[in-house]
Amino acid sequence: MTTLTQARIDEAAAKARVKAELLREYLEYIYRVRPGEVGMLTCNEGESVREVRQNLALAAAVAGEPIGMALRRRPRAVTFWLEKRRRGRPRKAG
Repeated sequence: MTTLTQARIDEAAAKARVKAELLREYLEYIYRVRPGEVGMLTCNEGESVREVRQNLALAAAVAGEPIGMALRRRPRAVTFWLEKRRRGRPRKAG
């Protein structure tokens, strides 16, 4: 896994009320997927697709990796992939 400071992980986890270990786990999922590949996370018992999407989006934001996501109803899963980074200046927010 690419080194992210422990402070960044802890801060993001505290803001989102997610355990830091869980955030690290999602970061590992993101780093395993190579450009051009698709990853799939299935929901565990008692876990909703919404929770998986939110945790995955938070981990991507912490890592600075733009990702795309799609939902699958059967099995209850979230597929994700790395988006290509845009060249040049980032878009203006707002």
